[in-house]
Amino acid sequence: MRNITNLPAWERLLKRIVWKQIGDLKDKYILDFGSGEGANADHFAKENKVVAIEPWEEMLKYAWKDNEYRQIVGDVKALSEFPDNTFDVIICHNVLEYIDDKEEIVKELARVLKPEGFISIVKHNRNGRVMQMAVLLDDFEKANDLLDGKNSAASKFGEIRYYEDEDITKWAPGLSINKVLGIRTFFDLQQNQDKHPDEEWQKKMAELEMRVSEDPAFREIAFFHHIILKKS
Repeated sequence: MRNITNLPAWERLLKRIVWKQIGDLKDKYILDFGSGEGANADHFAKENKVVAIEPWEEMLKYAWKDNEYRQIVGDVKALSEFPDNTFDVIICHNVLEYIDDKEEIVKELARVLKPEGFISIVKHNRNGRVMQMAVLLDDFEKANDLLDGKNSAASKFGEIRYYEDEDITKWAPGLSINKVLGIRTFFDLQQNQDKHPDEEWQKKMAELEMRVSEDPAFREIAFFHHIILKKS
């Protein structure tokens, strides 16, 4: 049995915060697009019907499967089997910055979303990455590159191709941004990384992060943005 404490410290904090921001869901039909190892799918499958789509089959060797959900190995083409207005909630976390066909995917996600539903997108925030490079990692060269508009990289998934929050509604004009929240505002500035895995420290940090997640000043320097979109 796997749970949140099995995750790396940074991801554990992210999941704690984003699940609180999404809130309790029950009896919903949920799509987790780019599901990875299935932590989100498994979490929400406790009380909901969930479909998870992941193109990288290697990720599924370590999939979370404590709760039953349907796993599809595929990409955006897999959405063609679902009619318009299928899902109550769509999750797409840390996916779009690693792919080229962002517009096609966002349009398809909007198509299969019910009019009264919402899409939860988590994405890297360039300003937060600059703060991390300058303060935590002491890498002025990469901080300056980011300020110059260059991309960065993640060790596991490759190049991070940044995009703006508002680009999503340009790609799918039928969507509107309902809310933008910050995630990992302070975590990446804590230089004593030995504290990061400690459960008590994690809970206190998550509480503090939640307090400022909707404050525009703090949100601008958060490492991730969590965007809630609805159909216009």
